[in-house]
Amino acid sequence: MKLVKFDIDKHDLDDVASLIYETDARTFKFYFKTKENATKKIKKLINASKNNLGHENIYIVTKEDEKEIFGLLMASKGSEESIKRDFKTYFRTLNPYDALKFVLFDIVDNMILSDLDDHDFYLGAVAVNEDCRGKGIGTFILGKSLEIARKKNCKRVVLDVDLENEGALRLYERFGFKIFNKKSIRWFSGEKGAFNMEYAL
Repeated sequence: MKLVKFDIDKHDLDDVASLIYETDARTFKFYFKTKENATKKIKKLINASKNNLGHENIYIVTKEDEKEIFGLLMASKGSEESIKRDFKTYFRTLNPYDALKFVLFDIVDNMILSDLDDHDFYLGAVAVNEDCRGKGIGTFILGKSLEIARKKNCKRVVLDVDLENEGALRLYERFGFKIFNKKSIRWFSGEKGAFNMEYAL
């Protein structure tokens, strides 16, 4: 098993878009109604590059033949994050109505996600294929993310976990991540929020 940079010409874009959808299915469903509709938009943004869903930020877990995708990591250095750039990409890539949905998605996320420093390595998404859960792939991704962060001379690894995702919270705490903040807002279905977590390097 290995973690490699996603190659848009080699790896299955449908699988990657589906894994990204699963990382925040409730919100994607709220904005785009169906998984099929949401993944179609996600694929366009992966192709567009230079945005928070762009392929330059995606790593996949695979085996030597690199055909099957077992898991996914979407990560970037804190200084590489740019909401303004993302907004421009949304409107260049999608129709105005869908672009506006992603803008709203980002605005809400910015209210609850971690504040980043330039020397942070941010794990925007960690996902494991449903058929592969319970096999240590999540732990493998976290270990590899620390290696990447150290190579980039980062001082900490940061991630956010949904307040309701107790399984992920337990995994991150077992691995050594610590909660440093909790943010939430009122949402249509009640509360939307996240535990902001860090791992000092």
